Amino acid sequence: MNHKIVTYPAVFKPLENNVYVISFPDIKGAITEGTGLKDAVKMASDTLASRLYNREKLPEATELDEVKTADDGSFVVNISADLTEASQDRIGYEI
Repeated sequence: MNHKIVTYPAVFKPLENNVYVISFPDIKGAITEGTGLKDAVKMASDTLASRLYNREKLPEATELDEVKTADDGSFVVNISADLTEASQDRIGYEI
């Protein structure tokens, strides 16, 4: 099976107690948080997949160096997600 992998820039904003709030400037409503960088990256990838797995048209990704951040320790990194795997995980999923 071919997998559809997407990559988008994410803004990581550090808070107290090693918590990061992560947002995706190109994807409305895509925001999450994680404790520690490892957890934050995993949560970001999961959020990216859950916001995009069922979209027919994906938003264009902004170049990493074009994303602006506040002067509060925030930084930008690219985050990838497997949309094929995400759609398989959600077959028959209802809210």
